[in-house]
Amino acid sequence: MRHLHFGGCASNQETVGAERWDMRLQRASFITAKALLWAAMILVCPAIATAQHHGHGFGTGIAGPPTRPDGVDEKDTLKDFHHALAVQATSQQIAEFQTLVKNAEAAKAELQQFQQQQSKERDAAESARNAALDQALQKARSETQEFIGGFSDTQKSGLKEITKRLGKADSDLEQEEKKLDQSLQTPNVAAPEVAAGAESLDKALTDFSNQQLALGKEMGITLATGQDLTFTLPPVNSPASIANHTVAVAVSGALSQVAVEGSRRTFKFDLVADLSDLQQSITELLRVQLNRENRCGERVAVRQAMLSPSPPATLVAVQLHLERWTCTQMVGRVAANELAESDASIEIRLTPGVEKSNTLELTSEFGRIEASGMMADALRSGDLGNDLRDKVTQSILSALRAGADFKRTLPPALQSGAVIQSAKFQDAAGTLRVVLEGQIQISSEQADLLASELNQALSSRETPQ
Repeated sequence: MRHLHFGGCASNQETVGAERWDMRLQRASFITAKALLWAAMILVCPAIATAQHHGHGFGTGIAGPPTRPDGVDEKDTLKDFHHALAVQATSQQIAEFQTLVKNAEAAKAELQQFQQQQSKERDAAESARNAALDQALQKARSETQEFIGGFSDTQKSGLKEITKRLGKADSDLEQEEKKLDQSLQTPNVAAPEVAAGAESLDKALTDFSNQQLALGKEMGITLATGQDLTFTLPPVNSPASIANHTVAVAVSGALSQVAVEGSRRTFKFDLVADLSDLQQSITELLRVQLNRENRCGERVAVRQAMLSPSPPATLVAVQLHLERWTCTQMVGRVAANELAESDASIEIRLTPGVEKSNTLELTSEFGRIEASGMMADALRSGDLGNDLRDKVTQSILSALRAGADFKRTLPPALQSGAVIQSAKFQDAAGTLRVVLEGQIQISSEQADLLASELNQALSSRETPQ
């Protein structure tokens, strides 16, 4: 039996004489069926090349029995080839799988927000966050089950083992979700118990996502290519440092092509930064910066602060207790006397904008101010009001700029050319988000690099088999 090697896939040791090649072409009529198979195998040449033997070539005439120092039989190679064809995803399945990955990422983002919330004081928004997490998990699980249910008979047979592992991960995820729900329904449940349940759920969700990716890889699904017209950017954390506290800022995004000129492609991008951790932390952050106990002068105590969406702006409401003291020098001592005292509430409206060089800014203006006497004047036009407004503005601006830090939030292929064109706050069922819109121009080579970076980021999370 002759062993054929396919052009550039052959080793350097294998040479083909022109005369022998012509003779073999003359005999090609009786191997038409085999030629079709060889043509298909050429398409997967890199995989086959590693399995070729290198002891025989056309120059020796009729080759002897194949010897495979790597221990791989040629039948095994063909078996793998046919398996890959049998389980290969259709174009519709590729689109559906991309949705599955997005669903899993959305569930992970909801779980991350839930865990951050548990580290803060529990409030009325907790039930809404729990419901959002349950919905995200249910969507990720149910649509994955529907995806597997749509397999052809050959796919069901060829992917039996990997779908079995994914099914096990799905079952584990369901059990961890139920355990966490049960603990949350327990009256006066201890915070460490909830945190432990959330951590176990996080591990189960990560395994579920990894098994999804392993399934996609087995089906030959490439999640991104350089020719794609849209790209989904995976969520990343770009923390902000505010008053010696670290605030989490989760950023995700998407690109969509809007123009092509030669090899240059223009994409519109949308980055969404989740500021829910800032919302949870705003009271403590302002206390650290504003509270003071001057014996002679102003005494300020922040009682509560709330950060609420009011698109395209955001509204900060602060409740304070204010006192003003004066000191009188007396013989041998200093006497402190209270001049005024008042509870106060103040609203500050903040609107984002973009300056040159992708620099985000905030425009601030006072809204409603409730206070009495000289305290009201100090808030409206005095140093106290100016200091409060500056601290509030800088705290929120720090979080916004963390979300716009392209070195953290964008893949390397996109970091140098992105231009922010607009910024606005968004209300996501009470959760404050900032949406950054802009454009970026990249070459076809950069698009290929971007696709590779996105795929590598997902592949690195796959579970070893």
